[in-house]
Amino acid sequence: MRRVLVLVPCGLAVVAATVCFLLLNPQLGARMFLGVDPAPVDISLARSYDVPAADAKTKAVVAAAAHFLGSLDVNQRQAATYAFDDNAKRSNWSNFPEGMVPRGGLKLGALSDSQRANLQQLLTELLSEDGVRNIDHQLAAEDTLISGDWLGVMKYGSEFYCVAFLGTPSTIEPWMFQFGGHHLAFNVTVFGSEVSFSPMLTGGQPLRVSRDGEDIFITRKEVAAARAFMASLTEDQRKLAIRADRAIGLAFGPGQFGAVVKPEGIKGSHLTGVQKELLLGVIDARLGFINNDDHAAKMETVTAEIHDTYFGWWGPQGPLGAAYFRVTGPSLVLEYSPQNGEDGAGHAHSIYRNPTNDYGSAWIGAAPPPRQ
Repeated sequence: MRRVLVLVPCGLAVVAATVCFLLLNPQLGARMFLGVDPAPVDISLARSYDVPAADAKTKAVVAAAAHFLGSLDVNQRQAATYAFDDNAKRSNWSNFPEGMVPRGGLKLGALSDSQRANLQQLLTELLSEDGVRNIDHQLAAEDTLISGDWLGVMKYGSEFYCVAFLGTPSTIEPWMFQFGGHHLAFNVTVFGSEVSFSPMLTGGQPLRVSRDGEDIFITRKEVAAARAFMASLTEDQRKLAIRADRAIGLAFGPGQFGAVVKPEGIKGSHLTGVQKELLLGVIDARLGFINNDDHAAKMETVTAEIHDTYFGWWGPQGPLGAAYFRVTGPSLVLEYSPQNGEDGAGHAHSIYRNPTNDYGSAWIGAAPPPRQ
């Protein structure tokens, strides 16, 4: 009995010490227990760039970015800007809240109303109406959570979302724009007339919000498109598409630059013309967040690749949004991963990556040395 009385306080002391350590080091705890890895992305940058001539869209984006930066004071501008070769900042995004993954950059809560309006104008140039609306809905969803700074460990609320620039907005040099926070990350690399939106994290928590009297299911369009595609399949095609009866986690999420997964599911070459259009609808539901100019160029590419594009489904076919699905093509990976089991209306992670040009690496990366 005496030994028990001694051991219990010691055990409690260890637990208390561990909790205190994790409160003081939330990002280390997230890495140890949740697998969060905000390590710098491995991209060796080229010494010089052959940047194509900027088009009208890029010029409008650069003008909006310069206007936003010009409205900041010295300290705000310093917080918002990083060197273009800062690979640690380049990959510092996550589905986890601020605190567990300190992002750096300028917080929305530090902006005045006029500065927020200038940022909104930049987002309007970069994204489509659907893309801007998605951000609006996600920020509204974030503000339904228990907002505030919880001992620095978890910081919930739209005020903690961040904006950052790597390099200087330019029509003749590459640069990068980042916007995001909990469950949201837009990583936009601008390279003259070319723009990469890879990687892009969307999804959200909660997925159902009320906005201006309207009940909104944030990811309805993409999960409905996936369900419509599945409904078009024959029994034999469905056997190819369905990989398991339970949803799985992201394979291409934060920290997964360069990840490779064997394509699974039904291949585009096994689909009818109508089914290919429905699969393109699944892709378009996500890429539709991109501004019309760059969206059209990307959809032209994925349409040309549709024969070599796979669709896989993991999970039930009943509740809308309760299943994981993945679209894998030569220059595209989409994932939709519900986090609440069969309650697909609660919490989901969505990823878009271009494995051939993540972070614009095909444009900005150094060419490998020639073989000897």
